[in-house]
Amino acid sequence: MSRLSRLISIVASALLVSSAGAATMPTTYPFKVQGTTSPHASGQLLVRTLSPTSSLSVINVHGLIPNTAYVAHYHSLGPASSDPCASNGPISLVFPPFKTDAQGNAISLLRAVPARISGSAGAYVNVHTAADVGVIPLCASVLKAGTTAPTTTQTKTTEPSAQSGQQAIVKIGDDFFSPTALSVTAGTTVTWIHTGKVSHNVSSVELPGIHSATLHPGESYSYTFMTPGTYTYYCSFHDMNATITVTNR
Repeated sequence: MSRLSRLISIVASALLVSSAGAATMPTTYPFKVQGTTSPHASGQLLVRTLSPTSSLSVINVHGLIPNTAYVAHYHSLGPASSDPCASNGPISLVFPPFKTDAQGNAISLLRAVPARISGSAGAYVNVHTAADVGVIPLCASVLKAGTTAPTTTQTKTTEPSAQSGQQAIVKIGDDFFSPTALSVTAGTTVTWIHTGKVSHNVSSVELPGIHSATLHPGESYSYTFMTPGTYTYYCSFHDMNATITVTNR
């Protein structure tokens, strides 16, 4: 068994272990490509709270430079930009160094106190080459902590309604949102309608108020956009994301 296979086995066991009922289900944050050094790179950051004093963070990445040493850091969310990955926040935690295999795949595990991960504002994780930490091929944004979502509605429906006036529809399929890029005016209510067969959800880093419960086939989730900007959202269960651009009326 290869070292990567052994790590995958350890990760699977660790993520399934319960701690006297205190453990939560893992939350998945997708990595986004940064720069041009590894344009086909991808991956996920999985975070599971095992107890009030213990959490497990797992980096699982693909498509990086083969047989290359990398490092990764948690950063506290900084004020420099609305994009968490560009906010220039300070390092709060350091993952153990890791090396990619011949296909550019790698896994790294970090155990830490949950409060160190997101603090009171939020966090992001950068993956760097060990030789030059200025080379950052991947970044994952962690949802802000302690944020209360505004009132939203979640209802069951069988057919998507047509887009009209200050309303817009996004269909949730299995492994995709449609459309992947939507432009609306401020004050528009966007409704995501689950048209697939497996469970999905809708979450956003840039706009933490977007945070649906698990959506089953036929269910929907709505959010009213009031502030102009471009917002990325994703399904934490699967590798699928899209954007909504909000313009002035």
